Amino acid sequence: MLGLFCFQEAALRICFPIPEIDNFNRINYQILAKNSKANYIRNIKMLWKSSLDTDEDFIYDLNTYGYRDVNWEIEKDNSRTRIMFVGDSFVEGMMATEDQTIPKGFGNSAQKNGVDIDAMNFGMMGIGLNEYIKLIVDAVPVFKPDYVFLVLFSNDIPFNRPYFPSHKLKPVYSNNLKPQLFRLLKYSKRKDPIPFRWSLTTKRYYRPVPDKNNPWTTQAASLAPHVTPEVAEAMKRGDFNFFRSNWILEEEKFLKAPTDLKEKLKMIDDYVKSLGAELQVFYIPSRNQVSTYYYKYEKEYCLINCPDQLDLTQARYHTHAKMLTGNCSDLNIPFFNMTQLIVDEENKGNHLYWNYDDHMRGTSYLMLGSAMYNWWQGLQTQ
Repeated sequence: MLGLFCFQEAALRICFPIPEIDNFNRINYQILAKNSKANYIRNIKMLWKSSLDTDEDFIYDLNTYGYRDVNWEIEKDNSRTRIMFVGDSFVEGMMATEDQTIPKGFGNSAQKNGVDIDAMNFGMMGIGLNEYIKLIVDAVPVFKPDYVFLVLFSNDIPFNRPYFPSHKLKPVYSNNLKPQLFRLLKYSKRKDPIPFRWSLTTKRYYRPVPDKNNPWTTQAASLAPHVTPEVAEAMKRGDFNFFRSNWILEEEKFLKAPTDLKEKLKMIDDYVKSLGAELQVFYIPSRNQVSTYYYKYEKEYCLINCPDQLDLTQARYHTHAKMLTGNCSDLNIPFFNMTQLIVDEENKGNHLYWNYDDHMRGTSYLMLGSAMYNWWQGLQTQ
């Protein structure tokens, strides 16, 4: 009987990995999904695709908290430096394989140099600075990182709304000493989704027509004139980001919009320091800020409103990086602007981003992660 219980217990723990914290989940910060228990993202597979760029399906395995990483342990190994990478889809690694993200590139370089790093990927597509703040406020006290790397992409900065979280997460820890069956029954009783180690289905980030969330389901007639037929078909199939239509015109507006992040950065820095960690800030430019090469592809989903030429590499479209340089200098926060690094590669003809999808190629994420490590190591020796 005891043997049967032990076998059942082991099988249930393997098949249904309950996270250490019940109420910490990506859905608390992911603004593109409905905030409900039914949408908890745990141990599932997500699909991102851009058939205009490649036939490859990018399937992301998300951990027990909904992040593209291994399952984390709350208790920190003090022999390893724990770094929390906070950012959007560029940190998560959209359009790249699991071993081609920025945190992976950083960790690979650390390993080659004999440095033991715990690089945690807290990247989430579709979120911005206010969501980063909420995540940092909740996650730093729980995971106790040594460093918080705030990786800002170009579209994170202009939408600078006043914000501070109205409440802070009160972690609900699972009792690992209880039999797994009882813990699972508790999940079922309160109607929480039960996490299963092997997802049976793969969810799409962008669903095909006739899904109501795909604008082509109801707005095809008004959308069609703005894109080429090939782009239209990919958007309808959910094989390309259907929000990209005319997007570069919005980008042109917000890149030159004046803003200042000093107050928010000070708030984040003070909070992180109060918990014994150090904040470091990074900036990744959009592809249109570093090269005019991609504009011909942007034009394919901006047929009516876009001019024949549009150059966002000009200085007036780089004011946000300049602002961040000043803010971080005033606050004594280490800051690494990766724009010139990317410009140099683009000028060599090494196009780091995909042609149609606006994300980077996997090798480019690894390059940035390695560059971040070298920069970080340089700070340690100063």
